[in-house]
Amino acid sequence: MYYHGVVNGLVDKKVLDILDKREICSAARLGLTKRIGFNENDYISICSNMGEEVYSTGVNSAFNKYIKNRFCFVIDDSIEVFKPVYIPDASSMGAIELFNLKRNNPDKRFSDIIDEYQAKDFIPFDKVVAIGIPYNLEVQNGEIRLSNFCTLTVDEFLSLIKKVEDCADRLGIKVVDSSSPEFDLMFEDKKNKK
Repeated sequence: MYYHGVVNGLVDKKVLDILDKREICSAARLGLTKRIGFNENDYISICSNMGEEVYSTGVNSAFNKYIKNRFCFVIDDSIEVFKPVYIPDASSMGAIELFNLKRNNPDKRFSDIIDEYQAKDFIPFDKVVAIGIPYNLEVQNGEIRLSNFCTLTVDEFLSLIKKVEDCADRLGIKVVDSSSPEFDLMFEDKKNKK
């Protein structure tokens, strides 16, 4: 299985937009073409669960950082993806060095996250097998923080959960608890892609 986490910006709006559009879109497909990063404008960052044996080494991991305890979409592994070349020291590379690396290797994709894969343009909703909802997030001062730019009151959070659950029910998509300790094992990846 692959996973796509919704973690930055207005998380509640992004989750509802994905459900409304019935697809997970690249920045370019959404008309947002000024984004930078390894997935650039035309690719969607997704990941696989590589397992604790890999993650315990301290590598930069999307599954632990962007999927667990987050709103996320679990995606069937039959979609076409690209496995970027893993560059563990990318954070110490300068912008020009990274730019030249990409320019000199136009047939390759790169990432500083070990379990990242990338899908081009969009992921259709018929490939989404489950929606992860972080039911057990910490409440501080009556609010729940979903990102640096998205804090909801408890009532707003519960309303968002209800909307997501209702939409998943209408679409026949399973809902899972991404904050559960068992979440790692719910969709154990086939032989933990390495």
